[in-house]
Amino acid sequence: MADADAVRRQVNLTFALLGSDAPRSAEWIGANVDGYEGRSPDALHVVIKRDVDELRAMWVPIHFTDGQVRLNKEHYTLEPVELTEAEASVIGLAVDLAQGANLGALARSGWTKLAASGATRTFDGPPIAAVSNDITRLDPETLRRLLLGVRQRARLSFTYQRGPGAEAQRRTIDPWGIVPLNNRAYLVGWDVDRAAERVFRVSRIENVAKIAADDFHPPTGDLQEIVEKQLRGAVVDAQITVANGAGDELAARGTRDGNVIRLEGAERDWLVRTVASLAADVRAIEPADVRADVIALLKRAAGEEEA
Repeated sequence: MADADAVRRQVNLTFALLGSDAPRSAEWIGANVDGYEGRSPDALHVVIKRDVDELRAMWVPIHFTDGQVRLNKEHYTLEPVELTEAEASVIGLAVDLAQGANLGALARSGWTKLAASGATRTFDGPPIAAVSNDITRLDPETLRRLLLGVRQRARLSFTYQRGPGAEAQRRTIDPWGIVPLNNRAYLVGWDVDRAAERVFRVSRIENVAKIAADDFHPPTGDLQEIVEKQLRGAVVDAQITVANGAGDELAARGTRDGNVIRLEGAERDWLVRTVASLAADVRAIEPADVRADVIALLKRAAGEEEA
């Protein structure tokens, strides 16, 4: 394997040749390409030949003849690749997965198409691999088949475990994409058996298989919005009174008047969990049923800590 200095020279040499329409002489390389300077003519030729041989072994179409180095750009440059927004998002996901040890090879395979297209990931949140155990523990073959189904617009069948202790179900889906939300990743698509859009947590998917079908259902709307709508629980209007100007998380989704924060159409589960996390600074909670849920959650948490 080439050492770090050799790799640096070879990369510099490749880019120098890509930026030139004509071959470059060994003397020019010695004077202008970082890593080749300070060598005698004979030593320079030896290093250039060795680097060219190693680059050719990596399928770079580079040649060193008669003291001239040239790169066949026609055989080196990738053809332009056009990606849809959904495909760019899928590849963005694969790149994010590079941080997961067991998925590095799959993630790196997305770089070629990504680089050729100039596309960027459309996720607004942080890289999934950095925050979601769903992805970093997902079986690479499962992910590969899901991504392939999305890209090929192919109907898929898979086993889905709704939750701990629940009986596994076989589901048939026209997959539209994989969407990150709240540190988790979800497959969104059309549930053929239920004739409706559905969302599935990817970490609970197994045994993915492709099914022949001629009637693939296209997406019915923005995938992120579909996932948020499907996972959104009951909503509630509430008024939370806090102390010391606390509750920025609540105020960000509502309005603040001093220490009183009002929320309209807030997701109930999120509201209860957020208010509970601010318990030391909360002075009043309306309506009463939300207050009861917060108290119940705090009691359960205290019981778990005591245990």
